[in-house]
Amino acid sequence: MSVLRGKHRFRLADGREAAVRTAAPGDSAALLRLVDEVAAEPQVPILRLPGTASEREVRNRITQAAAMGGDLFLVAVVGSEVVGSVQLHRDEHPRSQHVVDLGISVLRQYRSLGVGTALLETALAWAADEGFLKVTLGVFPHNEGAIRFYERHGFVREGLRRRQFVRERRELDQVLMARFLDEMPPVGRQTEQASGSAVGRDGRQGVGGES
Repeated sequence: MSVLRGKHRFRLADGREAAVRTAAPGDSAALLRLVDEVAAEPQVPILRLPGTASEREVRNRITQAAAMGGDLFLVAVVGSEVVGSVQLHRDEHPRSQHVVDLGISVLRQYRSLGVGTALLETALAWAADEGFLKVTLGVFPHNEGAIRFYERHGFVREGLRRRQFVRERRELDQVLMARFLDEMPPVGRQTEQASGSAVGRDGRQGVGGES
């Protein structure tokens, strides 16, 4: 099973307490609202269109991530409110089992408070503990804040896939980024910087804006 042991608590930049924990099936409705809010943002941080996901789909993803080794689904909570999420998915190619793909989403009103960083650092620490060597993600070139965020956290650009996606007749490029866990100092879990916006290489929802 791929679950986080307990909760990783942290403090937002405004002083409020928050936590990162494993997603539970009961979070599916809140996660669906999160996805739809991020998907509706005008700067297009993720591929999914608002209203195209279902609560059942989100619940199935949570259940599958908990059951499968190499996958992880975490949420960030402030009080009882789900304000962000991160998903890790092991590369399915038999020669790339050391690679895991990452996507993050954070509600707009909770960005620049440390939520994205807490999610990212917790996910990276878990990946390192599990023996993964490389974490990959994709981000749209126009999301410059997200790119800067990932670069601050040790990610490097690996390439550009031109006209990779089409969303509402808009062609979108994708910047490929990666962090090599065996080439970096140990990752921390509780920092208070901003996060960015990413979409997984397979087109899964990713990060919503700067967090």
